[in-house]
This record gives sequence, C-alpha cells and structure tokens, in this order.
Amino acid sequence: MTSAKTPIMGPNLLPYYLIVFGMAAGLASVVTLLAEFRNNLGFSEFAIGASVAGGLGAGFIAALTLGPQADRGRAPLMLRSGLLLGLVALVVMAIATEFWQFMLGRICMGLAFGVAQPATRRTVIVADPRNLGRNVGRLGAFDVAGFVVGPAAAAVLNAVGGFRAPFWVMAVFLALLIPTAWKARSDTAEKDVTRQKLSDLLRNRQLIGACSVVSAYFVFIGAFESVWILDMDHRGASQWQIGVTVTCVALPIAVLAPWGGSLAQRYGSRRWALAMITACSIFNALFGLVPGLWALVFLTVGCGFAEGIGFPSGTMLVSSSVPESRQAAAQGLASAIEVGTAALAALGLAVVYTTAGHTVAYLVTSGAMLVLLSVGWKLTIGIGGPESKTTKSSAE
Repeated sequence: MTSAKTPIMGPNLLPYYLIVFGMAAGLASVVTLLAEFRNNLGFSEFAIGASVAGGLGAGFIAALTLGPQADRGRAPLMLRSGLLLGLVALVVMAIATEFWQFMLGRICMGLAFGVAQPATRRTVIVADPRNLGRNVGRLGAFDVAGFVVGPAAAAVLNAVGGFRAPFWVMAVFLALLIPTAWKARSDTAEKDVTRQKLSDLLRNRQLIGACSVVSAYFVFIGAFESVWILDMDHRGASQWQIGVTVTCVALPIAVLAPWGGSLAQRYGSRRWALAMITACSIFNALFGLVPGLWALVFLTVGCGFAEGIGFPSGTMLVSSSVPESRQAAAQGLASAIEVGTAALAALGLAVVYTTAGHTVAYLVTSGAMLVLLSVGWKLTIGIGGPESKTTKSSAE
C-alpha cells in the first residue's frame, strides 16, 4: 500500500485514463464483431473461440511476466507499448482475410492489455495517496465507459461502412492518442530495485486472499457472459433489448465508480469489496429464481448499481496487501487471475447451463462466489482498513 511519505503531487493521470478508455473501446468493438468475421470470412465457431482464448492467454502471460517491469520505473514505456500493440492489433484485424491473421490480431490485443494494465494501475495507485479511491474509481469509470461506447460505435460503423470500418476507425482513434501517451511520466514512488521474484508474491497470504476476493467477482463476470446472455435470449429478449440492458448495467458502474472508490477509501476496501461481491452473489441467485424477462432485466440493472459503488474496491484491496515497490507485480498477478477465473467460469457454467438449466447455473455461480469470498475474508484479515490510515512499509 502507498505510504504516508509518498509525494502527493504525482504524474498527470489523464494519459492513463484516456488510453485505457481507447483500448477498452477497441477490444469491445472486436468482441461485438466476432459474428461478422464468422459470417463474412467463414471462420468456424471453434476458430472464433480459439481466437478469444488466444487473446486471453496472451494477456494472462504478459500481465504475469511483464507487470513487474512497471515497478522498476518502466510504466510510461509499457503504456506506450500497450497502445502501439493495440493499434497494430486493430490494423491487422482490419485487413485480415485468413484465420491466422485474425488470431495474430487477437494475440496482439491481449498482449496490449497485459502490458498496459499493470503499469496503469500502479501509476494511478501511487500517484496521489490522499485521493486513491477517487483515482482508482476514475480509472474503472474510463475502462467501463470504453466498453459502453465501443459496441455502440462498432454497430453504427458496421451498418454504415461494413464490418472492417470499426477497426479502421478505432485504430485511427488510438493513433490520435499517441501524443498523449508520450506525455506520461514515471511515478516518484518507491521502485523494486532488488528485482524481486513472482514467487515472493505467491507466498503473501494477504495478497492471495485479496486475489480470491477479486476472483469471486470474476466468476460473476464469467457467468454474465456465458449464462446471462443465453438466458436473456431464452426468455424472449431481442438483440436490441440485450444491448440496451447491457448499457443500462454498465452506465451506473462508470458513473458511480469514482464515488464508490472514495467510500471504499474512507470505510475500508476489504469491507467494501466483501459487501459488494456478496450483493452480486445474492443478485445472481435471484436471477435464476425469478420468472420472466423483465424481472431479470430489473434485477440486472439493480446489480449494476451495486457493482458501481463497489467496483474499485477489489483493486484497492490488492493494493493494500503489498508495498509500493510491488504494486504493478501484484496488479499483474490479480489481472491474470481475473482473466483466468472469468474464462474457466464461462466455460464451466456454460456446461452447467446446457445440462441443468439456468436456475442451477446461477445457484452454482453464487455458491462458487461465496466459497471464494470466505477464503478471501479469512486471508485478508488485518488489511484493507480505511486507506487514509493504512500503511505498508517496503520492508514487509
């Protein structure tokens, strides 16, 4: 956790916010147009799934192996590299005519996120300790806003200019952010000068507990992608109704995240994260118990408000478990666990949904979330109190 000795004045965070927004919008566009690649280029559903797995796997490896470099003063370089990789990924997918080209683009996009995300989180966390919660909340707000804007923009551009147009437009947008990326400066917080190993983090019980709490939320994310979408369709929702509902869920997260981060800083990120994810698990169980389409829609939107208030607390809890010099490495580990958990949950819960139905799938999701929360609650005792009072020395 950032210490009281950390300088209040840090680097300008706007470049980090804008690039996170641009990359999130680009990735959301890719996800939105997966079916168009299948329809226009003849890719099989297995090929599309393999490309998604390739992108997730690249992000997982990059976050684990390259994240610690941001703790050694290379955060601005990693931000620029991530932006350029994202730009290359969009251009490759814009011109792709064969599957290997599309796969290459997805891997580049995964690498872009795996490189840029730990650097971004570290800088935002250590830049201004007095406003930690607000800044982490703003980062989450820009991230979610990208996922809100990206699909809508992609749908319009696809209708106007064909399925390649969104990739070109998003690539141009990222190119316009290049000057912004070069304005990013390194933070002045303590660095990892001893080049500590990843295995040191894996022996940190409090960090493992924080990652367990975060992974509980990403079980919910995996269920949302693999079960909720299919359940909406099964209950008679049209494509536009699904799209509008997703937007109505995401907007409260983007709007409330800065306020939620401030509250988590004031009352303690551990308490806030546990409460938010417990609420999500309850909402998730209710999804499977209520009949009809509109009941599911209203509950989902209500869950979005709970997520918005608690969204930054997971990142803050991970931050509380390590000293300044290991922030990026810890966030990289957390990011990798998030991606892995969401992927495994989506795969497993899709099987449960297919074989046992939506009610069982939602209840299994809630049960898994509560198990992970219980582990996280036990291991995080003693951290994540009001962050204005909590310090963690680099010697720990």
